[in-house]
Amino acid sequence: MKKRISIVLIAIFLLTTVLVGCGKKEAATTDQAGGTSKKPVTVSLGFWGTAQDLGIYQQAAKDITVENPNIKLEIKQYPSSDDFWNTLPGEIAAGVAPDLIKLSNEGAFEYIDKGLFDPLDELIEPAGVDLSLYSGVDIWKVDGKQYALPISTMPAMFLINEGMWKEAGLGEYPKTWDEVQAAAKQLTTKDVHGIVINIDAFHITNYVKSYGGGWGKGTTINSPENVKGVQKILDMYKDGSAVTPKSLGYGWDGEVFANNKAVMTTGGYWYKGYLKDANPDLKYVAFPVPEGTTHNSTMHSDGYVILKDAKNKVETLQAASFLTGEKVLGEFVKVGNNPSLKSLSSKFFEENPEFDAVKPAIEYSTDFGYPLETKKFIDELVKQLEDTILGGGNKSAQEILDKVQEQFK
Repeated sequence: MKKRISIVLIAIFLLTTVLVGCGKKEAATTDQAGGTSKKPVTVSLGFWGTAQDLGIYQQAAKDITVENPNIKLEIKQYPSSDDFWNTLPGEIAAGVAPDLIKLSNEGAFEYIDKGLFDPLDELIEPAGVDLSLYSGVDIWKVDGKQYALPISTMPAMFLINEGMWKEAGLGEYPKTWDEVQAAAKQLTTKDVHGIVINIDAFHITNYVKSYGGGWGKGTTINSPENVKGVQKILDMYKDGSAVTPKSLGYGWDGEVFANNKAVMTTGGYWYKGYLKDANPDLKYVAFPVPEGTTHNSTMHSDGYVILKDAKNKVETLQAASFLTGEKVLGEFVKVGNNPSLKSLSSKFFEENPEFDAVKPAIEYSTDFGYPLETKKFIDELVKQLEDTILGGGNKSAQEILDKVQEQFK
């Protein structure tokens, strides 16, 4: 009996050895020298952006295997930043989230604090990354740890439909919000509004910063300066010169602008890539965010972060390094991104002369300063403003911000 058991055990061992050997052969590939190499690992990248962004990433996915045969890059595009942030928690819980994510410093730090992203410090050396090649590195440091490989840095902008402005014969472009409001009244007709003000934290933040305000990470939400900025928004809605995308059935301000439904808007460098597809005949000019009482606006930085549950993290950072190299970032420069790679920075305004007037804002623009509970803050701020602007409420700017501040005592 024991002999029969021994024979069976030996047979199982031999069969297992054969199967393991077969498995190893399937996992290996033959290189050009006739040897074996590891099967390429798949790195998934999640992002939201324009059709042009997608095209650049699709080409990068083809090119990366030439430089890095051990990496296969898969691309996942989200329809919008809202879709991304609303979808990501569920994807993480289900274990299907991307390994690498492109996102902005506007909404990242809450998720860093919650531990969703891995610091890069221990991966940098084995991945062969040199941080000294990049500007904007410190924007992505939290408690001394590096959480992203920076892609770009760019201040917010104020955009004007050049053709519609000249057709109205208004002369010089506005530099202050008072001048903007006066022009917006003259530009507003039955079918067109002078300005689109998206009820979105990015846009609201640029208004309050221009009045010397800021959110102070939750400590100064209802400051007098912030009240002035929000009051200016309410004033332009009250006199009928401003419109929100939602009231016209659009998803965001760029769509309103592209469809010639508003002459002015706050926005950013992403408008160039979007308008090239959405309305290539539209001519626009770009300036720093208008002054309320001071020059100030948000500094927007995109970066690549690695999710904590990502597999093959060294290869994931190598993929991020490839995506921030001259070849890929050079393509993003052409669609309006100010690159983090220092060797390309001088080429940005050569490639994008339409943004030349925005250059001074690079010196004074600052971080968003949102509270740590960023999503909670944004949701409450938007809710309070929409209740007043779209819902027929009658709260003042002070009452709106007092209500938001109550959530962050």
